[in-house]
Amino acid sequence: MNKLVVEQGLCPLCQRGNACAVESGGAIDTCWCTRVSFPPKDVLQGAMPSSNSCICETCIEKLNQEVILGIKRIG
Repeated sequence: MNKLVVEQGLCPLCQRGNACAVESGGAIDTCWCTRVSFPPKDVLQGAMPSSNSCICETCIEKLNQEVILGIKRIG
């Protein structure tokens, strides 16, 4: 069985750079994620593949828009 290789610097949803300050060696208080609103936990868990890497800001914005519009992801 092939194991999924997770690149911590990439968003697990879109595979683009996630701009995580911590992953880049910075402090958490300098990261963009401390200044945005996240969608509810169940929305995040439903969207996330089995990964512990950070979602990028663009995907967080898209998930927030899905919540506002009442869109539910399939699968």
